[in-house]
Amino acid sequence: MRQPDRKAKLFARMARLREVERQAAMVRVAEAAGLHGKLINLHARSGEIAASYAAHEHTHSGDDLAARLTFLAGLQTILRETEGDRRKAERSSAEAMAALRLAERRRDIAGERVAAERQAAEKQLAARDLPVFVRPVLARKLKG
Repeated sequence: MRQPDRKAKLFARMARLREVERQAAMVRVAEAAGLHGKLINLHARSGEIAASYAAHEHTHSGDDLAARLTFLAGLQTILRETEGDRRKAERSSAEAMAALRLAERRRDIAGERVAAERQAAEKQLAARDLPVFVRPVLARKLKG
């Protein structure tokens, strides 16, 4: 295998690797965004439930009130934990987006290198394919 062909194939393999890396980053972004959306919905729904139970209209005894307050305390704990998880998911989503941008940049750079290497290999092969008698003529023409 000639050196230009080998080098071009190595760069092509690197470009394919960068494409796989980009696709994996896209999957991570989608998963992080999906989790973030689910946590936002869970937080909103928990808030709605807590707001609907906050009114003590249907309490007829102290036991009912105690049970309702215990339930509301549990909902408030769920709201706090969900908010913390939502913030973590938001950070995770932002990190995944940054990783995707980096992977896309690396893929673009690898693609440019592949194109440049192929072009250089084609030029080198074209120069090798010139007839032997033409090379010295070209060299003399360039000197004079």
